[in-house]
Amino acid sequence: MRIGNNSQGIWQLLSRMNGGRANTNMPSSGARRSGAGGRNTLEDLLTGHYKNSHGVEGMVITKGSNRKRTMPVSDEMKQFVYNNVKDAFYKYNGMSGDNEAEQKKYSAAINNYLKTIKKEDRSATSWTLGQMKVEFANRVSSAVKEKVPGWTYGKPIPSDVLDEIFADESITSMASGKSGKAVGMDVQV
Repeated sequence: MRIGNNSQGIWQLLSRMNGGRANTNMPSSGARRSGAGGRNTLEDLLTGHYKNSHGVEGMVITKGSNRKRTMPVSDEMKQFVYNNVKDAFYKYNGMSGDNEAEQKKYSAAINNYLKTIKKEDRSATSWTLGQMKVEFANRVSSAVKEKVPGWTYGKPIPSDVLDEIFADESITSMASGKSGKAVGMDVQV
């Protein structure tokens, strides 16, 4: 095979792989590609409908974006974030773990939830969910440190200690927002 003519064969191969379209960067027939994932089309860029890498619009985090504000979050999402933290303590001793499929599933659920929120509130809601996750993890790790002196993230935790911690109402009520201690987690409008 000659190197000089190789690019023509590559372009033909890419064109076939792309359904016969020569340019893979342009939408076909000017139609808006809503299913383009996180890629912004030319129309998105021209109209200001920017999407993050998961295809969620409104995730502006620039200076002055008013992103760091507490937003109301559904009880299902509170429970989802709480369960994620709980799983991290049982499976990975408080660490995030290295299971890429689990991380993708978590991110997909968060991004799907964000798509149900008004566009201008999505970034703040994402921030709120992140703060909840940190708060849940901090409270659980404090409880673990009380019961297992000298424990640090990643060190094994006896399952009976975790069972006791996650059965404690001061921990379980964080997801429901019903305890007096969970004021920061009980997001109110």
